[in-house]
Amino acid sequence: MRFTCTNHGEQANRLVAYWRDQNKREIEAGSWFMSALTLGSGLEALLYAYIIVWSGDDDRTQDAEIPSDLDLGKLIEAAKHFDLLSSAQFKDELGDHAIENVIDEIRKTRNNLHPGVALRRDFNPAQYTKEQYSRLHKIFDSVLDSIERNL
Repeated sequence: MRFTCTNHGEQANRLVAYWRDQNKREIEAGSWFMSALTLGSGLEALLYAYIIVWSGDDDRTQDAEIPSDLDLGKLIEAAKHFDLLSSAQFKDELGDHAIENVIDEIRKTRNNLHPGVALRRDFNPAQYTKEQYSRLHKIFDSVLDSIERNL
């Protein structure tokens, strides 16, 4: 998937590509928590790109400053507000889930990068498993499918 039109859109495309490539490297290394981090960063770049282009920012001379307080949580809320996620379903052994109800798992996992968050949650990145990563990857794929349907 590639977005066009704006300087920010092009920058976001480069970030999405970087995180996709980094994800492949972390998977090959068997570094499951780092692989999960790349999903979170890739998701954030992807949502930035979609919202920048979708919002009609198609004149390179009009590229506005990216707000410093626009983080992954706010981007997820914007995606929900714009009904970007409502068509997607995530299926696991417990059944079907609306993607908008499970997408926060990616954000919460990525936030474990911060030592204070990890300590408060008693999170040990060395114990993060391939199975936990696989669940997040399936959620990420469902989000990607939903975004592609909305293009």
